[in-house]
Amino acid sequence: MEYEAKFRVSSLDDVERSLRSLGAVFEEEVFEEDHYIDLHPCVKLRERDEALRVRISKGNRTSQRGELTYKGPKIRKNLKIREELTVEVSDPYTLIEIFKRLGFKEYVLRKHRRIYRLANYKIFLDRVEGVGSFIEIEVEGVKTTDEFIEYIKKFKSLICITGDHIVKSYLEMWLEERGYA
Repeated sequence: MEYEAKFRVSSLDDVERSLRSLGAVFEEEVFEEDHYIDLHPCVKLRERDEALRVRISKGNRTSQRGELTYKGPKIRKNLKIREELTVEVSDPYTLIEIFKRLGFKEYVLRKHRRIYRLANYKIFLDRVEGVGSFIEIEVEGVKTTDEFIEYIKKFKSLICITGDHIVKSYLEMWLEERGYA
């Protein structure tokens, strides 16, 4: 199960300074290209609150990687808690081409991501092309929704994040920006 909270931020630089002052450890800078596969008319993933993604990523400390991820529906509509199943893919571009030749549409999102770790928080500072700047926080080792919410409240106060978390995925926001909602 993935427990995640996302917040829109005006300055990733300010957030990064706060993280460093708290002793967060920088792990890597990554460029990710996410190809979301629309399986319509076979399966209406959006209606079911599910997604199928082929991710191609290249980091400053890692070579290019490919993975295929199924994202299940959110467990609660007001929180970003969902099942994710991921497998490595040795040739992601060929996999994408297979989906296209089968007649499925793809939506491509690109993001630059800086990854930090602080205790059991994994923090992603994201610049998503055409969508904006965000901080995503994953909390590892939590077992309940209430525990997750408490960790997020604590983290928000540590780095002075205001406002409510965003439940929508980057894909949902990207599609809305383009009138697909």
